Amino acid sequence: MKKTILFICSLLTSFSFCQDFKLVKASDHIEAITSHKLENKPNIFITDYNDLDTLVKRSKKKYKIVYHFSGTCPASYKTFPSLVEFLNENDTLFELFPVVGDRYSKIPHYIEYASRIKYFKPIYILDMEKYGKRKNSNNKMDKLNKTLCEECDYKRMGAGNFFVIDDNNEFIFFTNYYATFYQELNQLKQLIKTNL
Repeated sequence: MKKTILFICSLLTSFSFCQDFKLVKASDHIEAITSHKLENKPNIFITDYNDLDTLVKRSKKKYKIVYHFSGTCPASYKTFPSLVEFLNENDTLFELFPVVGDRYSKIPHYIEYASRIKYFKPIYILDMEKYGKRKNSNNKMDKLNKTLCEECDYKRMGAGNFFVIDDNNEFIFFTNYYATFYQELNQLKQLIKTNL
């Protein structure tokens, strides 16, 4: 009986987050995204590698960070708010592109999470129609790295990792799962020092 009640409660919670959500393609909103004219609510866009590459290249920030976000990785959820806080404090230098390889059924989960931490900038979910509906999001993220970051060692990257490119769209560095979040954050702090 307890399991049934918990199941019904979880369904009601999920439906409350997806009632007003529509699947929105980044390609239809590139101007709004690049000009930062978005609603003050969770903004989740379906994207492909080309549209994401366009958005990254159109960013006017000194450094662009493509972050591997995952709904199934506790480390990603734990470090993401700290990363966002750091980047908000240094907003003139950095723009963040959180990318998800999950299935669309996870979108309500991301809406709830973004609402809870008050993150209303875009989160990008890779297009399932183009890249498949398989559960393994790592394959999609590996292909993303191969496409947008040839220098990245995608075999050493996972959820919570990211790569950084500069305003000339040149690769700077990538993080991997051997480093702690504090080591990764220190790499970003070094970029700030070079701009003082």
